[in-house]
Amino acid sequence: MASAGSVAELASQLYDACAEHPDSDRAWYQGALLDLNIIPKGPNEIELLLQCTQSLVDQKLFRLLETQNKRLAWRIVSREDAEKLSNLNPDESLVFSVIHSSARVGIWTRNIQTRTGLHKTIMDRCIKSLESKNYIKAVQNVKFPSRKMYMLAGLAPSEDVTGGAWFTDGALDSTFISSVADYLEYTISDKSWYKVPEHGRNKRVKTASGKADVKLESGEPSYLPHPPNYPDYPTVQELTNIVNSSGLTPVQLSEDKVLQLLNLLVFDHKITAMPDGNSYKALKNPQMVKQKKQGEPDLPHKPVKSLGENGMTEGPCGRCPSFRLCSPGAAISPETCEYFDPWMQNVLGF
Repeated sequence: MASAGSVAELASQLYDACAEHPDSDRAWYQGALLDLNIIPKGPNEIELLLQCTQSLVDQKLFRLLETQNKRLAWRIVSREDAEKLSNLNPDESLVFSVIHSSARVGIWTRNIQTRTGLHKTIMDRCIKSLESKNYIKAVQNVKFPSRKMYMLAGLAPSEDVTGGAWFTDGALDSTFISSVADYLEYTISDKSWYKVPEHGRNKRVKTASGKADVKLESGEPSYLPHPPNYPDYPTVQELTNIVNSSGLTPVQLSEDKVLQLLNLLVFDHKITAMPDGNSYKALKNPQMVKQKKQGEPDLPHKPVKSLGENGMTEGPCGRCPSFRLCSPGAAISPETCEYFDPWMQNVLGF
């Protein structure tokens, strides 16, 4: 049998090897511990390993557990948690271990009682003692708001517990969601429309001597849509970075969270997804979006009365979003229009 000094030294080396392993939080079976090559090979290696693991269990650095396949294994405990456990009585230590095993999910008090087998009065006393020592904390689960749940004080609850960025104190924060969605709509709109420079805002009018360009008075800005092949509409990744750097959110939003809001804006007919599936453009220019936010909101999907059609609106030109960019010989021109031929064939029969 190995001496107490050699067992203590080997146990310390065994713990350090487990803690430094990339998968340190795993369930350590006997074979995996031997594969660390800390325990000397020989006929007594199993006996020596068990002495080391028992020493670590006594020091609260190892926790013995039984896996689903009824095999015994060990899980390491941090030195900080081991120090906490050494200051607890057996009942408190048992409750702490059960709460510790729940990690960032937390555990319901009823499940704590079931797993520990303690009387409710004793369990409540243990929980109160652990809370007073700041070892554990109560958490509210948005899925089960009426349940009293606990987790380690030093851990942050997972999104499954808190509901993620859209929840505040366990309640859906609709004001925050609306503000981020409005910011996204305006940002997308600003990148979806071309703002006409002041010096380019002229209007051709008739004069006594013919026609002349008259500069329009400064007022509301004028916007034009980008051409159909415009490649720089904002992507999910770009929008996520913009929102996170805006200071609007107290937490960093993931691309999945931003995508949820983008899908909401698409459903509300405020933006549209581009064919690439990763970028978006706004249906209203920035000035219209700004006016919309300042005025009364419309009822969703409010029906619009038909004004009928005339020669201008019936033809492709009157409904073309690139009408003001179209001119003979340009990138967008009547010669390259893909709508004329189908329209003439359908309406005029040739």
